[in-house]
Amino acid sequence: MSKVGGSGKGFSYSDRQRPKNLPPIRSNRFQKSGNKEVYETKDMENAFVMRVDMPGCSASSFVYRVEEDKNVYFSAHEPDMPEYGHDGRKYEGTLVCNSAVFEAKEAKAELVDGVMWLTVPKIPREEEPEHYVLQKMLKLKITSDMFRS
Repeated sequence: MSKVGGSGKGFSYSDRQRPKNLPPIRSNRFQKSGNKEVYETKDMENAFVMRVDMPGCSASSFVYRVEEDKNVYFSAHEPDMPEYGHDGRKYEGTLVCNSAVFEAKEAKAELVDGVMWLTVPKIPREEEPEHYVLQKMLKLKITSDMFRS
């Protein structure tokens, strides 16, 4: 059970379903294997795991916090490089968890080699709830150099 998204909406489109106003997700010619989407989520038995690609960001710029026992905020930034005319990408996002299902205050996140791994444990229970809502929000600063070939 995984959801993958490249548009920041938590799902991916087939070419037929993709709205016309979204720019195409460009393939990275340097990537040889692995998931090509910007982020991926997995609902596991004991936890919810989210992977977000944040290329160029260092672990020292990575920050996350939990507020209201349900909102997990995270951010990281790439260093500015004015000698190359590059002002660095900034990443930030929010994961909103249902407090009846997840223990957000126990969330753990780390940034390893430009990939953020966020794990939110589930509250142990004998039976699964009928449904729960999970929201994911990502913000990304888009620069014109990302669309050049």
